[in-house]
Amino acid sequence: FPWLCAMHNMIKWICQNRKRGLKFSSAGNSVPVAFSDASNKSDPHDGKCQFGFNIMLSGAPIIAMSKKLNHVSPSGSASHCEYMALCDCNKAVVWLRQLLEELGFLEMIADPTPVYGDNLQANKLCVEDFMSTGNQYIYLPYHFNKEVCRDGSVEVRFIRSAFNLADIMTKPVSKGVLDKLLMTFCGYDVFDDAKLKAMTDYK
Repeated sequence: FPWLCAMHNMIKWICQNRKRGLKFSSAGNSVPVAFSDASNKSDPHDGKCQFGFNIMLSGAPIIAMSKKLNHVSPSGSASHCEYMALCDCNKAVVWLRQLLEELGFLEMIADPTPVYGDNLQANKLCVEDFMSTGNQYIYLPYHFNKEVCRDGSVEVRFIRSAFNLADIMTKPVSKGVLDKLLMTFCGYDVFDDAKLKAMTDYK
């Protein structure tokens, strides 16, 4: 009898938690796709903002990070924080591309890896050289973004915040946002080419 009770409780727990963790699927995306985001609300103790990124493959994240930026944004602008977050994301993308090349999965890196961010100014700064009062204080190492865009490793693209999977990694979000993004982030709402098109196909 104790064994049956234990099995009943275990099976009930498994059923109740069947959507915890990550779910990878052969129906998911067959090439890496990255999402990057940063908060513009700085920690009052050190002035640094939270950022996050994730790289999706086979329908779920294979690399994900959420932590504080390494530097304070001197200009206090959202685009500055987003640009710094893109740099960390792009470093992870380059590392992954090198790993996939070493493993012989060249078809996964035949094209630049799409990296989605929800700040147009930061995205534009990755591919354009322009100086403004908002970006003149950016540390030179963050311009790694420009290098990887020029060599064809990544292609930074715009996505609305409402569809940015990295949004949930940068700040407390509402239940509505969590319900909308979490199941896709974890792979239970399969992330594939059709899902990505629905997330990015807007005017």
